[in-house]
Amino acid sequence: MRPRALARPAASLGQPDSPAGPHHAAAGCGQRGAALQSPAALASTAAAERGVASSLLTGGSSPSSSSGSGGVSLGSSSGRERQLRVAVDVDEVLGRFLHSLNKFCLEAYDMRYDVSDYWVYDFAKIWECCQDESNEKVHAFFDSHHFAAGIETIPGAYDSLLRLRPACEFMVVTSRQHVIQEPTLEWLEEHFPEVFSEVHFGNHFALEGASRKKSEICHAIGAEVLIDDNPAYAKECAEAGIHVLLYDWQHGYPWSKTPDGPRHDRITRVRDWAEVEQVLGVLAAQRSMT
Repeated sequence: MRPRALARPAASLGQPDSPAGPHHAAAGCGQRGAALQSPAALASTAAAERGVASSLLTGGSSPSSSSGSGGVSLGSSSGRERQLRVAVDVDEVLGRFLHSLNKFCLEAYDMRYDVSDYWVYDFAKIWECCQDESNEKVHAFFDSHHFAAGIETIPGAYDSLLRLRPACEFMVVTSRQHVIQEPTLEWLEEHFPEVFSEVHFGNHFALEGASRKKSEICHAIGAEVLIDDNPAYAKECAEAGIHVLLYDWQHGYPWSKTPDGPRHDRITRVRDWAEVEQVLGVLAAQRSMT
């Protein structure tokens, strides 16, 4: 039997785009994680406390319905109030976007790049072109088979998310553009069925339409934790009171290794989904006791 399809996030996108920032969040949205310790403080003890998290994760119920913030309902709301609300990025956290983009650039423009060449996640700077040209090339990639069928998943992501699902409610918060909303949802349905309750698009670097900051989206949906590979988003959200797991897969993401940080009590670096699972397990166990 085919897993239940992820509902289309029409309601998620129904909120008007606005200048983003933590001060535009609804009152009280950022308070849900106030009782949680910093992930940085938890990281060193996560392995020792893994048994606590494991015991919590063995007997939970499946994810329930949406919050009242414009997300999509995928089930009942029973038990949802005890779950840790976690926002998850897509590119380089769930899927290998750069890997496929580099293949496209080589084929279409004879541009040869490896993931290791991206010292910053800003394609215009890496490709040494203007922002408009960079945006045009990325949107051409969206129309290619490399994007349509070529985004591989990050190893371990789906299994870890399934194990954590009884203790966590997962929502996608991506900077992806509205123009690729449908293929993004289809990709999530295919590779991550029965995981995410809501999907939210920031529409960054788009050819048209306004964008929204990740910190604004996270506050609006009540996310207490963000998993993201971009240090700029990590710092932005940490300063807005959101705990961040800065994802650096096998320490192979140069853009996640800026010389001066980011350093923040709410930011913890993780190198794979096993480490994500450890930290989230402890945070979820801690939250269930508050």
